[in-house]
Formats: sequence, structure tokens, C-alpha cells
Amino acid sequence: MYAYEHVMTFDDPTGYDQSGAVAGSSSMAQQQQVAVKKKKSVKSDSSIDLRGPMDVDGSVKSMGAVTMSGDFHVRDRIEAYGNIDLNGNLQCNGKLKSFGNVKINGSAICADKVKIFGKLKVIGTLEVQGEIEVWGALTINGYLKCKSLTAYASVTTVGDHSWYEIEETETIHGAKLIQRNNFEG
Repeated sequence: MYAYEHVMTFDDPTGYDQSGAVAGSSSMAQQQQVAVKKKKSVKSDSSIDLRGPMDVDGSVKSMGAVTMSGDFHVRDRIEAYGNIDLNGNLQCNGKLKSFGNVKINGSAICADKVKIFGKLKVIGTLEVQGEIEVWGALTINGYLKCKSLTAYASVTTVGDHSWYEIEETETIHGAKLIQRNNFEG
């Protein structure tokens, strides 16, 4: 048996557990910000706000939005019925699925399929070893790499140093746009 904590939930509307600490966090780890928090799984009936560094041995699932700040390693899937907002670094060994928008501000590596029913905005790097399917607009301000891409709306690269790389198939039903950063006035 691992020395992991049990399933972490955020269903208490106050956001605090019985001891008075913020739900889902260790007050010692909050003070030091050095120790990696280890969880079996993270599940919630509402939105969740996670602070890394965190190692999740299972999956992250929310019936609302998921906000992740810091460094994360998720061994299974990430699923949100709202938006997913990443500020930091993520390694996900399973699928990533969002019924809302996804914003990646940092670096994310996904080993399986990524399916987004909203918009995808990449500020930094997103590498997917499988397929990316995006129903909303895709905006890349950095770098995106995947095996195959299906975009049902537009794909926009921002600036001269933004680009994407597709290993197999690329299907874009909307416009391919390049947004330059050198506007005057």
C-alpha cells in the first residue's frame, strides 16, 4: 500500500475540512511549498482549484471547472464538465476531456487523446502523443505538437514564433489564421 491519502473531495461548500484547513491541502505543504502532494484521485461535484506540486496516482474529475496552478503529474485522465485552466506544467498519462474551454499557460504533455468541446488556447507548449479534437477556436501562442488534429473552427497562430506540428492528419473546418504582434497605433 502506498503512503497516499484517500480520494480528495471538494464537496464542502465552505472549502474547509473538519480541522479548519483548506480542503484538499496540507497546511505544512502550504507553508513550505516544497513537498509534492500525493493523491490517489481528485473528484468533485463542483469546481476545484488545485495547487501544485502534486502527483495524482489516479484521475482528476470535476463536474465543474478545474484550475491547476503549479506542477502536476496525473497518471490517469483529466475530465471537467467546465473549463480547464492550467498555469504551470502538466504531465497527463491518460485522456484530457473538457466540455468547456481549455487554457494552457505553461507546458502540458498528454499521452492520450485530448477532446475539447470549447476553445483551446495554448500559451506555451502542448504536446499530445495522440489525437486532438477541438470544437471551438484553437489559438496557439507558442508550440503545439500532436499525432492528428481535428479542429471544427479556426486555428490561429499568434506572433512570428508560434507554430504547430502534426505527425499524421490535419483536418481544419475553419480558417487558418496568423495574428502578428507588431500592431501600431
